[in-house]
Amino acid sequence: MGCKNFKDINKETVKDYLKECTDYFAPDARLSVYEIGESEEDGDGFINFLYRVWDENGKSVIVKQAKTYYKAFEEGVGPFVQDRNALEADVMRIKGAITPEYIPKVYQVDLDNHIYLCEDCSDLKILRFELMKGKKFPEFPKKIGEFIAKSNFYTSEYYLDATVYKELQAKFLNPSMRLVFEIGLFLKDEHAIDDHDPHDDPNADPERLAMGDALWKSTAFRTEMLKLRDIHMKHCECLVHGDLHTSNIMINDKKMKIIDQEYAFMGASSSDTGYLMGSVLYEYIRWFYMDDYPEDFCKDFRETILGYMRDIIHTYNAVYTECWKKDAKVTYRDFDDFRESILKNFIQEVCGFTGCQITSRVGGLVPLPDFDTIEDRDKRNEACRLSLTIANYLIMHRMEIGSIDDMVDTIVRITENFFKLIKIIN
Repeated sequence: MGCKNFKDINKETVKDYLKECTDYFAPDARLSVYEIGESEEDGDGFINFLYRVWDENGKSVIVKQAKTYYKAFEEGVGPFVQDRNALEADVMRIKGAITPEYIPKVYQVDLDNHIYLCEDCSDLKILRFELMKGKKFPEFPKKIGEFIAKSNFYTSEYYLDATVYKELQAKFLNPSMRLVFEIGLFLKDEHAIDDHDPHDDPNADPERLAMGDALWKSTAFRTEMLKLRDIHMKHCECLVHGDLHTSNIMINDKKMKIIDQEYAFMGASSSDTGYLMGSVLYEYIRWFYMDDYPEDFCKDFRETILGYMRDIIHTYNAVYTECWKKDAKVTYRDFDDFRESILKNFIQEVCGFTGCQITSRVGGLVPLPDFDTIEDRDKRNEACRLSLTIANYLIMHRMEIGSIDDMVDTIVRITENFFKLIKIIN
C-alpha cells in the first residue's frame, strides 16, 4: 500500500487514501465525500480536516487528519502537533471502554499520516445549533452528567492502581495542545496563542472590545484568574476532554456522542463541567433576545436551560457517589466526608471555570454563534455584557457557592438585577 503519500489529504484524495490504505470499503466502491465544516451548522468555525465518506450502499466512515495548523489560523501559528490525532484515538478508546454509548468507535489509526477512522455519527445533530433553534433534549443532562462522572472517576487515582494512574499522567500530558487553553482561558490578549490583537481588527465592535477589556483592569480579577489557571495546570486528577462544549456534543432524542477530544489531558475534574456550563449558559442568555419567538416560549426555554444546568450537576453527584461506593479503592471507599469535600470543591471550581469560558469566548472576541446570530447590534452587545457580568461574579465569588442550586440562583439574581438596571437606564 502506498500509504506514505497521504500526509496532506483533501476532499478529493481522501477517497484514494481509503482505497489504498484501508480495506473499509470494497475496491470497486463508488465513494462520495463531504468535508465537515462546509455548512454553518457543522461547528463554530474551528472544524479541521474532517471528512465523511460513504458508498452507494450507505456504508460510511469519518476520516480525521491532524495537520500542523488549523483552518482558523495561519499555517505555523499555534502548537498544533500532528501527534494529537493518535492521542485523541487513545482517549476515545479509553473513554469508550468506560461509556461506550457516548463515544464514537475508532476503527483504524494511521500513525504515519496522522489519520484515524471512526464511526460516522451524522444521524445526530450538533447540540449547540439545536439549542439555538429552541429544541429540547430532556435526557441530555442525565447523559452528559453520567458521562463526565464516570470518565472522571474511572480515570482517577480513587479507582485506578497507583502505577496505572501515574502512567496515564505521563501519557496524557499533551503539553502543546493544552497550552492553547492555559493561555486563552486565563490570560489577557497580549498573551494570545496566535499573537492576534483584536484591537487591530477594523471589523471588531469597539463596544464589545471595551467590555472584554474592562474585567482585566482589576488586579483582584487577574489574581483569581491566576488561581484558576493554577488549578487547571497542576491538578492532574483524571482524564478530561479539555474542550467540552455544545459544539462537541452530537445528539438526537435517543443518543448522544462526544467528539473532538484532541485537547484531552490529565487535568482538574471540574474543568470539563465548568467549560460546558459556560457553553450551556449562553443559551439561557440568548433566549432573552429571540424576538421572533413568543415570550412564553422564550421564558420556558430559559427555564429549561437552567434545569439542564441543575440536572447535569445533580446527575454528576449521584453517579460519582454511586461509582465511589461501588468501586473506590479500600483506601477511600468508606470515607464519605472526604468524598463530599471533593464534590463541594468541584462545584466551586465549576463556577470559576464557567466564568473563564465566558471571559475567553465573549471577552476574547472568539466567534460565538449563540450571540453572533442575534441580529440587533445593541441586543447582541447587551447579551455579551450580561454574560460577562455573570462570569465576573462566578469567578470572584465562587467560594461562596456551595451547590448547583446556589449557582443557578446566583445567575437568576444577577440577570434580574441586570435587566432592572437596563430598564432604569432606558
